[in-house]
Amino acid sequence: MAFLLCGKSKAILQRQCRCKADLMRGITVNETIAWFVSGQTAGALKGIEAGRDKEERMNLLQALQDLGLHTAISEDLEDLRLLLSREEPVLLIAELDYAAEWTGWRLISDLRDQGKRIPVMVISNGAYGEAAVAAFKAGGNEYMVKPVHTGEFMCRVDNIIRLTGRRRDPSSLLVVDGLILDPARRMVRRDGMDLKMTPKEFDLLYYLAENLGEVCPRDEILQQVWGYHFHADTNVVDVYIRHIRLKVDKGHKNKLIHTVRGTGYVMRAPEGAPHADTIL
Repeated sequence: MAFLLCGKSKAILQRQCRCKADLMRGITVNETIAWFVSGQTAGALKGIEAGRDKEERMNLLQALQDLGLHTAISEDLEDLRLLLSREEPVLLIAELDYAAEWTGWRLISDLRDQGKRIPVMVISNGAYGEAAVAAFKAGGNEYMVKPVHTGEFMCRVDNIIRLTGRRRDPSSLLVVDGLILDPARRMVRRDGMDLKMTPKEFDLLYYLAENLGEVCPRDEILQQVWGYHFHADTNVVDVYIRHIRLKVDKGHKNKLIHTVRGTGYVMRAPEGAPHADTIL
């Protein structure tokens, strides 16, 4: 049977999944992602490799929960068929070894003929190149190869949902290279780790993320974040930036918050990051 899974503990997540996601601003209870794990894919991995594969899957499921999306997992085609007959997910993610040979494409084709426009993302143990071409020709809309970068995965998921018009009411989450800011819950997370922020620290960090890549002068920050409408001789911005850096950037190779000498501060995503400037 297919079952709801939104995080790391199967025992508690089934009863927590919907109530948490329902609290997300702008998210509706119908926004479910179907996740198909091929029995062949799961059975082919053993020992340490299987453990890594499961851990990566759990991290990606947690990332989807952070975006306010439910996840329904199926491990065989009959379960998937039953799930897709009951509801219309915003996206189907299929973990496949040989995407072109997956018999599930026939099911997807039949559903699309019936007017159900379900986009499909393939996550493969294979490679890019010909394997990716085959997946797209078979009916896929996105293709990623393991190991999957969580930040890139999140933004690819959001992009495909928005581009296909599947998400009716986007949230105001901000995502910058694995850093997630959720104003509805005042939640900050980077690479899966929750970061505790004071209200003002959150406001300042969110302001920098909203203006990603743009230099924010100190006076402008004082006006927009603290409400000062006059020149104030204070180092409060510098103090708060120092506190935020310790929480957000410490221990990370890619630093997000940068000083512009004599002016202020700027948040920059790593050069070339495909998931650098995404507003969800």
